[in-house]
Parts: sequence; structure tokens; C-alpha cells
Amino acid sequence: MVVLRLPRQGAGGRGLPLKARLWLRRIGWLVAIWAGSVAALGLAAGLMRLLMRLAGLHTGI
Repeated sequence: MVVLRLPRQGAGGRGLPLKARLWLRRIGWLVAIWAGSVAALGLAAGLMRLLMRLAGLHTGI
């Protein structure tokens, strides 16, 4: 059975072949870096909102 053009088992029957594992690892790093950058941006935005509220620059919402 072939899913996404990857064979179901590797040559030794031990799961995915090496290329597929390396591809999954790269995608994993990409997702981790993206999630980290989104979290950092959210933290920076929250900190800016807090500083602006402390300085009296808020709309009252």
C-alpha cells in the first residue's frame, strides 16, 4: 500500500524509510519554529498592551 507515495514499511519492515523520517523531522522542526514564533509574537503583543494600559493609553473596552 502506498500513501503519499511513501511505502507502508521500510526495507527491513521497521516503519518508514529513512527519507520519510528525515522529511517528517524537517516538517516537525518547521511547525515547532512557527509555533514558537507565534507564541513569542503573542507575548510581545500582550506586553505592549500591558505597558500601554499602565501608561493610560487604553480605550476603556
